[in-house]
Amino acid sequence: MKLLPITATVLVLACRASAPPPEVVAEPEVTPVRVAPPDTVVSCAEWVQRALANPDIDVTRVAEPKAYEPPPIPRRVPNSVYDKSGKAEISITVLVDTLGKADMASFTVVKTTSPRLTTSVRAAVAKWVFTPAEVMGCKVPRRYKWSATAMRPKRTTA
Repeated sequence: MKLLPITATVLVLACRASAPPPEVVAEPEVTPVRVAPPDTVVSCAEWVQRALANPDIDVTRVAEPKAYEPPPIPRRVPNSVYDKSGKAEISITVLVDTLGKADMASFTVVKTTSPRLTTSVRAAVAKWVFTPAEVMGCKVPRRYKWSATAMRPKRTTA
């Protein structure tokens, strides 16, 4: 009866002896690298302050009107808004706040061909609702730039 444990031990040793030696794998050389410390966490209040200091701050999402309602330029553009070359043009900037409203005190006309066109666009932008700009998930005020150009329709003769 004492042979059974000895036989089992001999079999285990015999199996280990017949197994091939383990393969030696060379470890790749590791080059240490410097890791930058994590960025400091910036609060939403801090992002708002940064955006107020720089209204053209880089953002992850820019402010955009949810709808151009009312339209900034009437369907039938009066002839008085076209310049001599037959072009009607306007370009504006306005600060959009964190609630999605245009701050009309910041409304600036960059270029226009007619004061009448400016009046129409100003009235429309004041009523628009915007999706506010965002940085890292924080709503921030951001300058919104908008422009439009139209050419006088050519008259057709019948």
